[in-house]
This record gives sequence, C-alpha cells and structure tokens, in this order.
Amino acid sequence: MLRELKGTQRLPRVLAFRVDGTGTASILEGAFDATLTDNGTGDYTLTFAKPFARVPVVLGASILAASGVVEIDAISVTAIGIKIFAVDGTTAADRDFHVALLGFDSADQT
Repeated sequence: MLRELKGTQRLPRVLAFRVDGTGTASILEGAFDATLTDNGTGDYTLTFAKPFARVPVVLGASILAASGVVEIDAISVTAIGIKIFAVDGTTAADRDFHVALLGFDSADQT
C-alpha cells in the first residue's frame, strides 16, 4: 500500500540584536545578520544580510524598561524600521535597544 506523506518545512530563522543607539549607533550582538543605519535621533533601520521569504514577526524592547519606548515602524522581508521615544512616548530619543525576529525562509504559510 502506497501512501503519500506531505510535509512542508517552514524553515524558521531567529535573529536577535542588541543595539547601542547612543553616540555612534552600532550593533553589539548580531552584526553578521544585518547592517544598522542611524537615520537621526531615535530613528534606525536594520537591513538583513539575508532577506526572509515572508515578513517576519518582530519584537523590540528598550534595554532599560523605564528608559524609553520602542516602536517597530516598518517591517519588510529585507529590513525593519525602528523608532525610539523617551518615556513620554512622543519625544524622539537615542537609546540602547533589543530586537528579536522570527522569520521563515519558506514562503509557504499553510
């Protein structure tokens, strides 16, 4: 008896970054997986070295919870935009932050 077994591999990929957003912005952890662009006060772009097959799930957090608000501003398969604000949530601020991504190297979503 012949049976067909179908299975798809989603090919998950996890990336984690620790970013020094003060002074000269730089990636402290994860530098081989992306490049960082400092677009101005509290405005950063992480561009992935290897694009994902579909848009990843992204989490961002300030290194010190009481020091600011992290907003994931834009997400694509090639990059993410990150905006950092002071605790008031409206004033752009340079802060250190973490970003974690769960993405997939397969476009299949079923």
